[in-house]
Amino acid sequence: MSGDNKIALQSFAALVARRAKVSSVVADSFIHQFALTMSEELEAGGDIPLYRFGRFHTTHVDEKVGHDPNSGAALTIPEHTRVHFRPFSALRYAVNVPFRQLRIKELTLDKSAWRIRSIAWILLLMVVLLLIGLGIMGKSLKSTQDQSLESSEILSDNAEAAHSDKAPDTLASAPLESKPAPLADAPVESENTLKAISAVTEVLVVQGDTLWGIAATRLGDPNWWPIIYAESRTDLSHRNPDFIASGMTLRIPVLTGSVNSPNAADLRLKTKAFQIVADDYRTLDNPRTAAYATVAARGFKE
Repeated sequence: MSGDNKIALQSFAALVARRAKVSSVVADSFIHQFALTMSEELEAGGDIPLYRFGRFHTTHVDEKVGHDPNSGAALTIPEHTRVHFRPFSALRYAVNVPFRQLRIKELTLDKSAWRIRSIAWILLLMVVLLLIGLGIMGKSLKSTQDQSLESSEILSDNAEAAHSDKAPDTLASAPLESKPAPLADAPVESENTLKAISAVTEVLVVQGDTLWGIAATRLGDPNWWPIIYAESRTDLSHRNPDFIASGMTLRIPVLTGSVNSPNAADLRLKTKAFQIVADDYRTLDNPRTAAYATVAARGFKE
């Protein structure tokens, strides 16, 4: 990388190859095909959103009259298509991390005192309005308390008069005890279902771990990763199925069956987990929302 922070295509391809653990030839071919595909899509007027990166789109600019910046002479700017890129919040956050500790500092002192006087008058006016508001609230609260006290005294007098007029044998005629109505039998979860919900093991995330890889190692099938995310979701600081960080502790449900021979409780657990992943993807506007929602709606069968 050069001193002006530009990176050559060959160096970029080497970085991609090292990250993806493929050869430089494969990485270079992928980059060229990726750029070619994006160019063709933009030429066709397409809109390309890249998850956690940004959005590429084009706008049409009509012909207009402008001026030559050197001579000032009038010239006609032909109609053309302009390419735009809007970074998503994840990219903006990552790029600006080194500068988040910086603070804005005014380099030249403002010597005009009218700004200070204006701020002082505004603060004084706000204090006066606040005191007036507190006074009105105090009077209203006192009036409400007095009315509540009078209402309580009237209700107490009425209740006492009604109690004195009641015949003494009225209470005596009431039954001393009543037989409680039988309670309907509540549905009882099977022992296997309870074990599938309550039994969990924990795993500490280290650098390079993914939910897919943890599911493959711990459960034997990477496609069961949503149940790990759903079980650990309440303890995660980011409700994002694609984000786990080193130091996190994930909880892995213990299946009553196995990933190769799951029972009904395991399949219900997996269906619910896929729905939770779909809901969180929908909140993040992730394009994979529809796929997981469709699977969750269809469910899993033995």
